[in-house]
Amino acid sequence: MGNIFVTPEWFFGYDIFLEVLFAVIALLVCFYAWKIYKITDENHLRLFSWSFLFIGLSYVAQSLLNFIVLVKLDDDITGVINLQSVYLLSLFGMYLHSILFLMGLLILTYVSLKVDNLRVFTLLVLIIFSSLYFSPYKTFSLYMLSSMLLVFISYYYLTTFWNNRKTTTLMVLIAMILLFIGNVSFIFATDKALYYVVGHILELIAYLLVLVNLLVVLMVGKQKHKNGKKAR
Repeated sequence: MGNIFVTPEWFFGYDIFLEVLFAVIALLVCFYAWKIYKITDENHLRLFSWSFLFIGLSYVAQSLLNFIVLVKLDDDITGVINLQSVYLLSLFGMYLHSILFLMGLLILTYVSLKVDNLRVFTLLVLIIFSSLYFSPYKTFSLYMLSSMLLVFISYYYLTTFWNNRKTTTLMVLIAMILLFIGNVSFIFATDKALYYVVGHILELIAYLLVLVNLLVVLMVGKQKHKNGKKAR
């Protein structure tokens, strides 16, 4: 399951920087979601925090291993052994990223199902990871599976926004739709390098929207808390 994307020469290295940025943003989302959960005690925020912890760690693993691969490719020593080690590192990086990233999306999907049943979550995990494990095209399967999960997640936020008409919900909805489009772009990135770049840009916008949304929710919550104290 090596990296099958066609990366533009001018973008080589920038993708690693963006992966680091994704990791930082996702982990900040995890932190702020947990902070809001501690204030509100709403279980879906706890799970939301856990989901972005896994997503953040998936990018930590991917960026770190891709950086090591980049360094190895720049070494003066070349040959079959070096190329094999580069391939194995790339392979391991993709596996680790896939497992962590899908786990994050599975938790979000579990939240969207609005069920409190460990067996349902276990069934989702078994179905998704079995599909990934038995597929001969691992990278393609990763983005197909993640795209399908993002359809369910997007639908959840669409129905939630339809009911509450909150700007914060709309921001998350847009973020999930952008993540879905970004994942679909990666599916076509095997032949067209432009889709690889587009996918990264859409991911960046999506993660930033989620982070900004949580910061807004946190500020509004603090303001309400202050107003409540003044009223007393």
